[in-house]
Amino acid sequence: MSIIALVRTNQLHKKDLKVLNELKKAKDALSKSVLYHGTSDIPNYLFFMQKLMKVDRKFSKFHVSLIKLGRTPVFDSIENNQDTLSQLFKEIGKSCQPFALALHDSDYLVMAFVTHDTGSNQKEAEAKQKEILEKLPKQVWVNNTQVPIDYAISSMSLTGQSSLYGIDKVQRRLTFSMKYALESPSGTFFHNEKIYQAEMYRKHVLLKLMNSISFNQDDFYLVFQPIFKTSNIDRPRRYEALIRWRNTKNLGPKAFMPMIEDKPELHSELTKIVINQIYSMLKIKLEAREKLKPIHMNISAQLLEDESILNYLKKVIRDTPSIAAFITFEIVEGNDLKLSDNAINTLRKMSNLGFSFAIDDFGKGKGNNELLNSRYFNSVKIDKTFITHIQDKETQAPRLDAIIKSAQNSNKTIIVEGVENRFQYQYMTRFANVYIQGYFASVPLTMNEFLSQEQEEAA
Repeated sequence: MSIIALVRTNQLHKKDLKVLNELKKAKDALSKSVLYHGTSDIPNYLFFMQKLMKVDRKFSKFHVSLIKLGRTPVFDSIENNQDTLSQLFKEIGKSCQPFALALHDSDYLVMAFVTHDTGSNQKEAEAKQKEILEKLPKQVWVNNTQVPIDYAISSMSLTGQSSLYGIDKVQRRLTFSMKYALESPSGTFFHNEKIYQAEMYRKHVLLKLMNSISFNQDDFYLVFQPIFKTSNIDRPRRYEALIRWRNTKNLGPKAFMPMIEDKPELHSELTKIVINQIYSMLKIKLEAREKLKPIHMNISAQLLEDESILNYLKKVIRDTPSIAAFITFEIVEGNDLKLSDNAINTLRKMSNLGFSFAIDDFGKGKGNNELLNSRYFNSVKIDKTFITHIQDKETQAPRLDAIIKSAQNSNKTIIVEGVENRFQYQYMTRFANVYIQGYFASVPLTMNEFLSQEQEEAA
């Protein structure tokens, strides 16, 4: 009885072992499909993070790098370059000897080093980047051709207590930093949390701004900065319409307008909102038989590159085309305003509709004379930097004088912005038929203040 029982027990153990082996193989196959790229032996990002998670993070410091395999793409896919990537992966693992290494996709590797040290030294971290770069293979065989690899590396240091630690947060930051690494001559960039947070804040504001532009245009309103003749600062002759945005963070145009400089669609839609509000206000005044005064507004030269803004203006003024004569678009000169043939063609067509144009921030750029000779610009607004240093009656401003004289010789209407104190105003009274704009004469007026002041003058 005991011998038979022993045989049966051994048989059961063999079956159990076979089942267990099969389960282990299935588990390994499943694990490989999850933690590796396809059927290759190259670990993926999930494998990389799982390995880091096993580290006792309490007293550990991590140096994590995202490495781009060539600033221009070297591999089109993992499947088509599996053997080459596998060999490259092994070479990098051997030369750099990181704690964790994985191929993110056909373009990127991730690498981590771990030390049991609570300190964090920026110079040491940057030195680690350079050390990695020096050890990376400089060329690889692709389709029987030896191809050089010009790497880019973005890195960050983490501690176990760091709030940044986590698969999603690390990945987002390294990906964000990579664009700076690609722009860097050295091909390296060490993560800067302040820059990252500023960019995330910018994206948050842009999202809110986009929502207001698309769905809540009443969030925007205008204030009007009076423009006076130097001979009389009691009665405005013109106004500049300035946009304001109702938002929870109380951001002014100096904060949110630069954020849309590289967003032409948002810039265009915001410009249309300003145009529509100015037109609506002027139309109300015209229907009330009130005297209209010129209203200035800013416009980007980029918006003149096609005729979309022109077509919008045609629709807006269709019922009352005479209003066009009271709207002046100020084109920011910046450092070097150059108008393309397309922009000049748009200027011509807008001028034919009755609109006027001014050069904003005049004097800062190099193309002053060329712009002054253009027949499409009726006026210039001289940049405030040319008058800001006048703080007493003895101060002279030869550069400002020269710019004013040059503009007068070209028969342009001249507006000097930034007149903020009595000495600056008194200096400007030396010039006849020159306009001034600034807080010394008046702060910007709300719509109600603007309409009330205009009604008082008309009475």
